[in-house]
Amino acid sequence: MAVFESETTLAAPPEEVFSFLLQPARLIQISPPEIGLKFVEAPERLQMGDTFRFMVQTMGQVQTITHRITAYEDPCLFVEELIEGPLPLWVHTHSFVPLDGARTMIQDRIEFQPPGGLIGLLLTESRILDHLDDAFHHRYQQLGRLFG
Repeated sequence: MAVFESETTLAAPPEEVFSFLLQPARLIQISPPEIGLKFVEAPERLQMGDTFRFMVQTMGQVQTITHRITAYEDPCLFVEELIEGPLPLWVHTHSFVPLDGARTMIQDRIEFQPPGGLIGLLLTESRILDHLDDAFHHRYQQLGRLFG
């Protein structure tokens, strides 16, 4: 199993950042445009047990992926797990750590397993980690613009 970890600090309280990141429409706003994130089926605001489907473009292929919220502690943490998609395992833990009352540290941890077979020759752990580095760099830049 591979692990990706990243963090950033925003000038907003955890409640505000947590609420923002539970809204699929907001996720589109902060995602890199080249991945073409589009929600196929999702509630307006994610909650414990919700399942949501989305489409993304990776390496020239459009993938439809289904995740479920499997842990939820408002405003500290939520976890989304892959139910259906190109990888055998994907668990994304979003943690929100309060700093001095007015700031929040977001910590993202993604545990994943690259696919096997022929697709695994292209979609390697290294390529997935590089893609995640780029995607989260973009996401954190956008969040920084929105939250200061």
